[in-house]
Amino acid sequence: MKNNILLFGVAILLLLTGCKKAFQYSLLEVRPLASDLNVNAVEQIRSLPQKSSFTFLVISDTQIALGELSDFVKYANKHYTDEEIAFVLHGGDITDFGANYEYNDYYNDIKKLKFPNIATIGNHDMLGNGSEIYRKYFGPDDFTFRYGKSAFIVFNSNSRERGFDGTLPNEEWLAQQIQQTDAQETDHIFFLSHVPPMSADFDPNKVDSFTELLASTDKARLSIHGHTHVFSYDEPYNDGMPYLIAPSLEKRSFVEVTVVDDQSISVNLIHY
Repeated sequence: MKNNILLFGVAILLLLTGCKKAFQYSLLEVRPLASDLNVNAVEQIRSLPQKSSFTFLVISDTQIALGELSDFVKYANKHYTDEEIAFVLHGGDITDFGANYEYNDYYNDIKKLKFPNIATIGNHDMLGNGSEIYRKYFGPDDFTFRYGKSAFIVFNSNSRERGFDGTLPNEEWLAQQIQQTDAQETDHIFFLSHVPPMSADFDPNKVDSFTELLASTDKARLSIHGHTHVFSYDEPYNDGMPYLIAPSLEKRSFVEVTVVDDQSISVNLIHY
């Protein structure tokens, strides 16, 4: 009997040890390993040589692709130099359940990337205490940054997670950022959020006003998203505004976006 109890205890110990990620103090715990990742990345980007022609990478939906994320970091570090790539954008869904350990897993991989990395918040990142953890890890949901004469407007578009209550995306804030950017010496405006307006998870009452807002400036070049897990690049509203959907990294693919002075933008899907 004692031997059976001992064997049972050892089995439980091994189970807990082997599955330590699933056994947190609580799935709602808030214990990030780092803070202000986006804030720090913006400072890094600001300190880079500001070029009129440059390339950045876009990844997305890494919550089910941790092995692929680790491989991407190794691939990007090996195949690109600082002269070739300015920074990397993440289209959201860093986590699957908004859990602290998932954010920590992401951080343990992405901190090895040699390029600055900016991540927008995804709908899965808002589950549980995920929104609070995201803000501690990365900073505000809505913010802007610049690289040379290009402006990047990053915002929360996860409308369903707010019950389509009209607060997401924050169109008043977006309009202010577009107006301020238009008044500056800017050649290109890029938008980054997780849920695209073509998705059923985007507030249906905001689709028309949102798409009109983005197309209201002739400096707008690209609206970048994730969420669908499938790559697409087109102009769904026939208004001259292109939308880029980055694939899930689970597909072992990401996107290269190249800006050529004030003339053109090219988008290429890369498999690794």
